Amino acid sequence: MNAFAADPFAPESLTPVRLDIYTSAYRVSGSFGTRFRRVAEILNQLTAPHLVLSQATVSEYDDPHATLGAHQVFVALDEIVMCIAATDGEPNPEMQIPKRPIKAQLAIPPFRLTGTVHVPQGSRPVDGLLNVSERFLPVTEVTITCAAHPELGRTAGAVAVRRSLAHVILISDDERPDELLADVLDERTAQTWLSSREPAPEG
Repeated sequence: MNAFAADPFAPESLTPVRLDIYTSAYRVSGSFGTRFRRVAEILNQLTAPHLVLSQATVSEYDDPHATLGAHQVFVALDEIVMCIAATDGEPNPEMQIPKRPIKAQLAIPPFRLTGTVHVPQGSRPVDGLLNVSERFLPVTEVTITCAAHPELGRTAGAVAVRRSLAHVILISDDERPDELLADVLDERTAQTWLSSREPAPEG
């Protein structure tokens, strides 16, 4: 027996992942050590009230030129609107549940997101989107827009979205369109809201 064999009970080593975190007013970018592979897993497995980023930068939407740098920044988990990882790893095959893709639009002020959400096979979209325990919903192939701050628009391979902060969740395409979220919001009303809502004029 090798006396120097790895301890099977030792905690897994943490891998630094670069994260972009968006709240309703701030963008915080920095490095976070984790053993999870995917951005939604990183946030959903946190038990502390704050996420700690190292070598971070902080910018305010209303004053994008006033960027601050810090060795450590604490971001309140409850204030995170969405999070994007520099790379989003493949899921653990042993933990995968067969899922089907649906196209969805989410309105989470000040952002609008259009992308793909995966719900368990045999379930309704409402069950896969709303009736789950995880705080953060993974959305893939995402287009992000922001009417109030157009410079924040971007695309991303995967985004973790704080489900409880979404004002509107709209299914725009599904294998079974008879299972739209009609019991949550009329589709025409939601589509109009998402396509035409602009910030209120000042004054």
